[in-house]
Amino acid sequence: MFQDNPLLAQLKQQIQENLPKKEGSIKATDKGFGFLEVDSKTSFFIPPAYMKKCIHGDKVVAIIRTENEREVAEPQELIEQSLTRFIGRVKMFKGKLNVVPDHPQLKKLSLKAKLKKGLKPDNFAEGDWVVAHLVRHPLKGDNTFF
Repeated sequence: MFQDNPLLAQLKQQIQENLPKKEGSIKATDKGFGFLEVDSKTSFFIPPAYMKKCIHGDKVVAIIRTENEREVAEPQELIEQSLTRFIGRVKMFKGKLNVVPDHPQLKKLSLKAKLKKGLKPDNFAEGDWVVAHLVRHPLKGDNTFF
């Protein structure tokens, strides 16, 4: 009944447009949460669930919501990606090749890896250093980092 209803879609869009939005850069922490830094004095908390959509240093537009009497930022749109090319270590996860970036703020991030044409997974061992390119980002419409 409500599925694919144009009136409902229009109402959702109007609600989205009326929500307060702020532009800023993401500052990640070791604990999984982060902050949206709007300027030198203003920052908003980003819970761990929302941090899965962005990386330390990304410039984003976020919706500001009030949850439990404190303001929380939900990253909505990517303006500028902070990480495109990086150095990392190979990590095998469930038999699949992953790369962990060699960056203090990104140590807990394990990204799925796709090999360049001509390379074989057998050539890589756990802990090998590699140069990787980030080709997918969740805020660009993709579901995950890749």
